Amino acid sequence: MATVSEITRALAELTQPEEAPEWDPVGLQLGDPDAQVGSVAVCHEVNEEVVARLEEQPVDLLVTYHPLLFTPVNRLVTGRSAQARAYRLIRAGISLVVTHTDFDMAEGGTADSLAKVYQLLDVSPFGGDHVSPFGGDDVSPLGGAEESRVPPIGRVGDFDGSLGVLDAMTADAFGSNGLRVSGDRRTELEKLAVVPGSGASFIEAAAEVADALVTGDVSHHRAVRALDLGLAIVDPGHVATERPGMEALVRMVSEISDVTHDLTGIDPTTWS
Repeated sequence: MATVSEITRALAELTQPEEAPEWDPVGLQLGDPDAQVGSVAVCHEVNEEVVARLEEQPVDLLVTYHPLLFTPVNRLVTGRSAQARAYRLIRAGISLVVTHTDFDMAEGGTADSLAKVYQLLDVSPFGGDHVSPFGGDDVSPLGGAEESRVPPIGRVGDFDGSLGVLDAMTADAFGSNGLRVSGDRRTELEKLAVVPGSGASFIEAAAEVADALVTGDVSHHRAVRALDLGLAIVDPGHVATERPGMEALVRMVSEISDVTHDLTGIDPTTWS
Protein backbone atom coordinates (compact mmCIF):
# COMPACT_ATOMS: atom_id res chain seq x y z
CA MET A 1 0.00 0.00 0.00
CA ALA A 2 1.44 3.39 -1.02
CA THR A 3 1.84 6.30 1.38
CA VAL A 4 0.57 9.86 0.95
CA SER A 5 4.09 11.10 0.20
CA GLU A 6 4.68 8.38 -2.40
CA ILE A 7 1.50 9.28 -4.27
CA THR A 8 2.31 12.99 -3.98
CA ARG A 9 5.77 12.41 -5.46
CA ALA A 10 4.39 10.25 -8.27
CA LEU A 11 1.88 12.97 -9.19
CA ALA A 12 4.62 15.60 -9.03
CA GLU A 13 6.67 13.68 -11.59
CA LEU A 14 3.80 14.20 -14.04
CA THR A 15 2.90 17.80 -13.19
CA GLN A 16 6.17 19.45 -12.07
CA PRO A 17 4.74 21.53 -9.20
CA GLU A 18 8.09 23.29 -8.81
CA GLU A 19 7.14 25.29 -11.93
CA ALA A 20 3.95 26.63 -10.32
CA PRO A 21 3.89 30.26 -9.13
CA GLU A 22 4.78 30.94 -5.51
CA TRP A 23 1.21 31.91 -4.59
CA ASP A 24 -0.19 28.54 -5.69
CA PRO A 25 -0.18 26.03 -2.77
CA VAL A 26 0.30 22.89 -4.85
CA GLY A 27 1.37 19.60 -3.30
CA LEU A 28 0.40 18.14 0.07
CA GLN A 29 -1.77 20.67 1.92
CA LEU A 30 -3.29 18.59 4.74
CA GLY A 31 -2.38 15.28 6.34
CA ASP A 32 0.37 12.87 7.30
CA PRO A 33 2.96 12.18 4.56
CA ASP A 34 3.64 8.75 6.05
CA ALA A 35 -0.01 7.65 6.23
CA GLN A 36 -0.93 4.66 4.09
CA VAL A 37 -3.45 5.17 1.29
CA GLY A 38 -6.01 2.52 0.49
CA SER A 39 -8.65 4.80 -1.03
CA VAL A 40 -8.40 7.96 -3.15
CA ALA A 41 -10.95 10.59 -4.23
CA VAL A 42 -10.56 13.30 -6.88
CA CYS A 43 -12.54 16.55 -6.98
CA HIS A 44 -12.65 19.84 -8.85
CA GLU A 45 -12.98 21.91 -5.67
CA VAL A 46 -13.31 21.11 -1.98
CA ASN A 47 -16.78 22.56 -1.47
CA GLU A 48 -19.46 21.74 1.09
CA GLU A 49 -20.98 18.95 -0.98
CA VAL A 50 -17.63 17.24 -1.51
CA VAL A 51 -16.79 17.34 2.20
CA ALA A 52 -20.23 16.05 3.18
CA ARG A 53 -19.90 13.17 0.69
CA LEU A 54 -16.52 12.24 2.13
CA GLU A 55 -17.79 12.37 5.69
CA GLU A 56 -20.36 9.75 4.66
CA GLN A 57 -17.83 7.67 2.70
CA PRO A 58 -14.33 8.58 3.91
CA VAL A 59 -11.16 8.04 1.91
CA ASP A 60 -7.51 8.24 2.89
CA LEU A 61 -6.51 10.82 0.30
CA LEU A 62 -8.32 13.55 -1.64
CA VAL A 63 -6.72 15.06 -4.75
CA THR A 64 -8.19 18.44 -5.66
CA TYR A 65 -7.65 20.85 -8.54
CA HIS A 66 -8.69 24.10 -6.82
CA PRO A 67 -6.64 24.63 -3.65
CA LEU A 68 -8.62 24.65 -0.41
CA LEU A 69 -6.40 27.10 1.50
CA PHE A 70 -4.70 29.80 -0.59
CA THR A 71 -2.93 31.59 2.27
CA PRO A 72 -1.66 30.67 5.76
CA VAL A 73 -4.35 30.63 8.46
CA ASN A 74 -4.14 30.98 12.24
CA ARG A 75 -7.20 29.02 13.29
CA LEU A 76 -9.30 26.06 12.15
CA VAL A 77 -12.78 26.13 13.65
CA THR A 78 -16.20 24.81 12.73
CA GLY A 79 -18.58 26.81 10.58
CA ARG A 80 -18.77 27.43 6.85
CA SER A 81 -15.44 28.48 5.38
CA ALA A 82 -12.40 27.01 3.71
CA GLN A 83 -10.79 26.70 7.14
CA ALA A 84 -13.82 24.85 8.48
CA ARG A 85 -13.71 22.43 5.56
CA ALA A 86 -10.03 21.84 6.27
CA TYR A 87 -10.93 21.06 9.89
CA ARG A 88 -13.57 18.58 8.79
CA LEU A 89 -11.15 16.78 6.46
CA ILE A 90 -8.55 16.53 9.20
CA ARG A 91 -11.16 15.25 11.66
CA ALA A 92 -12.13 12.57 9.11
CA GLY A 93 -8.49 11.55 8.68
CA ILE A 94 -8.37 12.62 5.01
CA SER A 95 -5.13 13.97 3.55
CA LEU A 96 -5.36 16.61 0.81
CA VAL A 97 -3.12 17.04 -2.25
CA VAL A 98 -3.46 20.02 -4.61
CA THR A 99 -2.51 20.10 -8.30
CA HIS A 100 -3.55 23.40 -9.87
CA THR A 101 -1.47 25.56 -12.22
CA ASP A 102 1.04 22.72 -12.45
CA PHE A 103 -1.76 20.54 -13.84
CA ASP A 104 -2.85 23.36 -16.15
CA MET A 105 0.52 23.31 -17.92
CA ALA A 106 1.18 19.55 -17.63
CA GLU A 107 1.06 17.39 -20.72
CA GLY A 108 -2.54 16.21 -21.06
CA GLY A 109 -3.63 18.59 -18.29
CA THR A 110 -6.30 21.28 -18.11
CA ALA A 111 -4.96 23.47 -20.92
CA ASP A 112 -4.41 20.57 -23.33
CA SER A 113 -7.87 19.22 -22.50
CA LEU A 114 -9.48 22.56 -23.33
CA ALA A 115 -7.55 22.76 -26.61
CA LYS A 116 -8.94 19.33 -27.55
CA VAL A 117 -12.51 20.60 -27.15
CA TYR A 118 -11.87 22.93 -30.09
CA GLN A 119 -9.90 20.37 -32.12
CA LEU A 120 -6.92 22.68 -32.37
CA LEU A 121 -4.04 21.63 -34.59
CA ASP A 122 -0.33 22.32 -34.17
CA VAL A 123 -0.88 23.23 -30.52
CA SER A 124 1.83 24.98 -28.52
CA PRO A 125 2.05 26.67 -25.08
CA PHE A 126 1.95 30.42 -24.66
CA GLY A 127 1.83 32.99 -21.90
CA GLY A 128 4.75 31.89 -19.77
CA ASP A 129 6.88 34.97 -20.34
CA HIS A 130 4.47 37.58 -19.04
CA VAL A 131 3.84 38.71 -15.48
CA SER A 132 0.30 38.21 -14.24
CA PRO A 133 -1.44 38.33 -10.84
CA PHE A 134 -2.58 34.98 -9.53
CA GLY A 135 -2.53 32.83 -12.64
CA GLY A 136 -4.54 35.15 -14.82
CA ASP A 137 -7.12 36.31 -12.27
CA ASP A 138 -7.94 40.03 -12.22
CA VAL A 139 -7.44 39.74 -8.46
CA SER A 140 -6.19 37.00 -6.19
CA PRO A 141 -8.63 34.44 -4.73
CA LEU A 142 -8.53 36.50 -1.53
CA GLY A 143 -8.51 39.96 -3.07
CA GLY A 144 -4.78 40.72 -3.12
CA ALA A 145 -2.86 42.30 -5.94
CA GLU A 146 0.67 40.90 -5.64
CA GLU A 147 2.12 39.87 -8.99
CA SER A 148 4.23 36.84 -9.81
CA ARG A 149 5.45 35.09 -12.91
CA VAL A 150 3.04 32.54 -14.32
CA PRO A 151 3.98 29.38 -16.22
CA PRO A 152 2.80 28.88 -19.83
CA ILE A 153 -0.66 27.55 -19.00
CA GLY A 154 -2.17 28.87 -22.24
CA ARG A 155 -2.41 26.90 -25.48
CA VAL A 156 -2.66 28.21 -29.03
CA GLY A 157 -3.32 26.33 -32.24
CA ASP A 158 -4.81 26.36 -35.71
CA PHE A 159 -8.60 26.80 -35.90
CA ASP A 160 -10.62 26.71 -39.10
CA GLY A 161 -13.89 28.61 -38.72
CA SER A 162 -15.55 31.90 -37.87
CA LEU A 163 -16.18 33.42 -34.47
CA GLY A 164 -19.78 32.33 -34.93
CA VAL A 165 -18.62 28.73 -35.36
CA LEU A 166 -16.48 29.07 -32.23
CA ASP A 167 -19.50 30.43 -30.34
CA ALA A 168 -21.62 27.45 -31.44
CA MET A 169 -18.90 24.94 -30.51
CA THR A 170 -18.60 26.50 -27.07
CA ALA A 171 -22.37 26.39 -26.51
CA ASP A 172 -22.42 22.72 -27.55
CA ALA A 173 -19.55 21.87 -25.21
CA PHE A 174 -20.53 23.90 -22.14
CA GLY A 175 -24.07 25.16 -22.66
CA SER A 176 -25.23 28.65 -23.55
CA ASN A 177 -26.11 29.74 -20.00
CA GLY A 178 -23.72 32.53 -19.07
CA LEU A 179 -21.79 32.32 -22.35
CA ARG A 180 -20.42 35.70 -23.45
CA VAL A 181 -18.87 36.56 -26.82
CA SER A 182 -17.06 39.76 -27.76
CA GLY A 183 -16.33 40.42 -31.43
CA ASP A 184 -17.88 40.15 -34.88
CA ARG A 185 -19.20 36.61 -35.30
CA ARG A 186 -18.55 36.83 -39.07
CA THR A 187 -14.80 37.14 -38.49
CA GLU A 188 -12.81 34.17 -39.79
CA LEU A 189 -10.30 32.80 -37.30
CA GLU A 190 -6.99 31.14 -38.06
CA LYS A 191 -5.42 30.94 -34.60
CA LEU A 192 -7.27 30.24 -31.36
CA ALA A 193 -5.86 30.63 -27.84
CA VAL A 194 -7.32 28.97 -24.76
CA VAL A 195 -6.60 29.50 -21.06
CA PRO A 196 -8.45 27.42 -18.44
CA GLY A 197 -9.98 29.23 -15.48
CA SER A 198 -9.40 32.97 -15.19
CA GLY A 199 -7.28 34.03 -18.13
CA ALA A 200 -8.17 37.70 -18.58
CA SER A 201 -4.64 38.91 -17.94
CA PHE A 202 -3.40 36.69 -20.77
CA ILE A 203 -5.16 38.97 -23.27
CA GLU A 204 -2.03 40.91 -24.23
CA ALA A 205 -0.07 37.70 -24.82
CA ALA A 206 -2.96 36.04 -26.67
CA ALA A 207 -3.35 39.02 -29.00
CA GLU A 208 0.21 38.47 -30.18
CA VAL A 209 -0.42 34.88 -31.26
CA ALA A 210 -4.16 34.41 -31.91
CA ASP A 211 -7.34 35.88 -33.35
CA ALA A 212 -9.56 34.81 -30.45
CA LEU A 213 -9.23 33.70 -26.83
CA VAL A 214 -11.42 31.27 -24.91
CA THR A 215 -11.19 31.76 -21.14
CA GLY A 216 -13.27 32.66 -18.10
CA ASP A 217 -13.87 35.63 -15.80
CA VAL A 218 -13.24 38.37 -18.36
CA SER A 219 -14.28 41.81 -17.11
CA HIS A 220 -15.80 44.56 -19.26
CA HIS A 221 -12.60 46.59 -19.35
CA ARG A 222 -10.50 43.57 -20.25
CA ALA A 223 -12.89 42.77 -23.11
CA VAL A 224 -12.60 46.35 -24.37
CA ARG A 225 -8.82 46.05 -24.33
CA ALA A 226 -9.06 42.79 -26.28
CA LEU A 227 -11.20 44.43 -28.96
CA ASP A 228 -8.69 47.28 -29.21
CA LEU A 229 -6.01 44.66 -29.83
CA GLY A 230 -8.12 42.88 -32.46
CA LEU A 231 -8.72 39.86 -30.22
CA ALA A 232 -12.17 38.26 -29.97
CA ILE A 233 -13.20 36.81 -26.60
CA VAL A 234 -15.36 33.79 -25.85
CA ASP A 235 -16.09 33.42 -22.12
CA PRO A 236 -18.13 30.37 -21.09
CA GLY A 237 -17.18 30.83 -17.41
CA HIS A 238 -14.33 29.97 -15.09
CA VAL A 239 -15.44 26.47 -14.13
CA ALA A 240 -16.63 25.51 -17.62
CA THR A 241 -13.17 25.98 -19.12
CA GLU A 242 -11.72 23.66 -16.46
CA ARG A 243 -14.26 20.82 -16.74
CA PRO A 244 -12.54 18.95 -19.63
CA GLY A 245 -9.40 18.84 -17.54
CA MET A 246 -11.14 17.14 -14.65
CA GLU A 247 -11.60 13.96 -16.68
CA ALA A 248 -7.91 14.11 -17.47
CA LEU A 249 -7.06 14.59 -13.78
CA VAL A 250 -8.99 11.46 -12.82
CA ARG A 251 -7.13 9.52 -15.51
CA MET A 252 -3.78 10.84 -14.33
CA VAL A 253 -4.41 9.98 -10.69
CA SER A 254 -5.70 6.55 -11.77
CA GLU A 255 -2.30 5.85 -13.31
CA ILE A 256 -0.79 6.24 -9.84
CA SER A 257 -3.47 4.75 -7.58
CA ASP A 258 -7.00 3.40 -7.92
CA VAL A 259 -9.56 6.21 -7.73
CA THR A 260 -12.34 4.89 -5.55
CA HIS A 261 -14.40 8.11 -5.52
CA ASP A 262 -14.67 10.32 -8.63
CA LEU A 263 -16.20 13.52 -7.25
CA THR A 264 -15.35 15.74 -10.22
CA GLY A 265 -19.03 15.64 -11.22
CA ILE A 266 -19.80 17.84 -8.20
CA ASP A 267 -19.68 21.15 -10.04
CA PRO A 268 -18.29 24.13 -8.08
CA THR A 269 -20.07 26.70 -10.27
CA THR A 270 -21.20 29.63 -8.12
CA TRP A 271 -23.51 31.23 -10.70
CA SER A 272 -26.98 29.89 -11.54
